Amino acid sequence: MPSLDPPSVSIIMPVYNAGALLDRAIKSVFAQTFRDFELVIVDDGSTDAATRRRLDGLRGQPNVRVHTQANRGPSHARNFAIADAHGHYICPLDADDWLHPRFLEKTAQALDTSPSHAIAHTWVRKVGDHTGVWRTGPFELPVLLARCTLHVTALYRRQVWMTVGGYDAQFKDGAEDWDFWISAASRGYTACELPETLAYYRRTPQSREHLARDPEVAARLMRTLVAKHRALYTQHLDTTLGDLFAERASVSRLLDRFYALPGIRWGVKAREILRQARLL
Repeated sequence: MPSLDPPSVSIIMPVYNAGALLDRAIKSVFAQTFRDFELVIVDDGSTDAATRRRLDGLRGQPNVRVHTQANRGPSHARNFAIADAHGHYICPLDADDWLHPRFLEKTAQALDTSPSHAIAHTWVRKVGDHTGVWRTGPFELPVLLARCTLHVTALYRRQVWMTVGGYDAQFKDGAEDWDFWISAASRGYTACELPETLAYYRRTPQSREHLARDPEVAARLMRTLVAKHRALYTQHLDTTLGDLFAERASVSRLLDRFYALPGIRWGVKAREILRQARLL
């Protein structure tokens, strides 16, 4: 008989018209050396026949649940999946990404042996339209205000999601994971880094990230992020800008992110700091 105990890990996967890319993500889940997991999938209104066939083939498999909803975006789909999940550790995995076979083994062990940490993150291999290794971290303010330092795929304690209030659905076009990590860090949660490449992040021409990089979309997302976390940005404005300087961000990127923020004082303060840094 199957165990009545809840699984240690719930892998949660929003799916929207993933097509053939979905196979690799699913296979990477089933190839995990750590077996105490469940897979909760939310089909976010897919219209692609290949996606729907693949998901239909998963229904009824042990430790797999597939839900279907009208298209409401990845935040709502993740929240739906986590609310249905039973694991005390949560692992978000997008349908076009995949895991190294030892991802769950190593991240679960890290959290099991380090109760002071709430999140375990690994380095990430970028594939598709981008290449290289993303050495994730640090998970700390004010760095997180300047850039998203963690990939969406990390292992975290369910309590983080509960405390943060889930993924914010207003970030439908992107940055919902960035917002989630900022919210978690601002509440005092800490993370441990595993300096190994154990996750794979695919970017394609159809990826949401391409849309999110459109100047108008990016500016809107940044304004939404700052409006939500305005107190944090106000508190850390000097150091947040300093962090952007340290990573050699272009002046245009600084202007895009900070000049358009609501309120004249933001623009004035940013200009003062830029002048002092001899970037204006």
